[in-house]
Amino acid sequence: MANDVFGPVGTRLTQAVLTGDFKLYRSVMRLPLRIEPLGGQPYELHTDTSLQQDFELYHDVIALNDVNDIFRENIVHNQLADDLIEVTCVTHILHDTAPVVEPFNTLFLLRPTEDGWGISMIRSSIGHINWTLARSRISDDGRFTDD
Repeated sequence: MANDVFGPVGTRLTQAVLTGDFKLYRSVMRLPLRIEPLGGQPYELHTDTSLQQDFELYHDVIALNDVNDIFRENIVHNQLADDLIEVTCVTHILHDTAPVVEPFNTLFLLRPTEDGWGISMIRSSIGHINWTLARSRISDDGRFTDD
């Protein structure tokens, strides 16, 4: 079952952040949403308002960097419990077919929601999380870098 769950969630996540569709984004998230930047300070989003603020920052930085595709190569699926799935993937952020930044690993925890399954935790590189929050940028050599 775990292998079948993340594909549709990941597709809707990508479509939401690329198009700026917060309603679609909200449908794949489960509050509270925990964000864990590797080597950084984790934080949680508890309300639709805080989720929308976080989403708008992410969508804006995607548009600013001409990102028009995000591909997640699923590498590990674990059904940890009936109501908990762990998915690890390699995330590719692209403009057309060219990488905007070097690929990086992302871990998602999924739990049931009213709409199916939703992301309850995201663990990613600190550079990626800081970039989504407009705290870092992508250097000319395709790496996340602090401003």
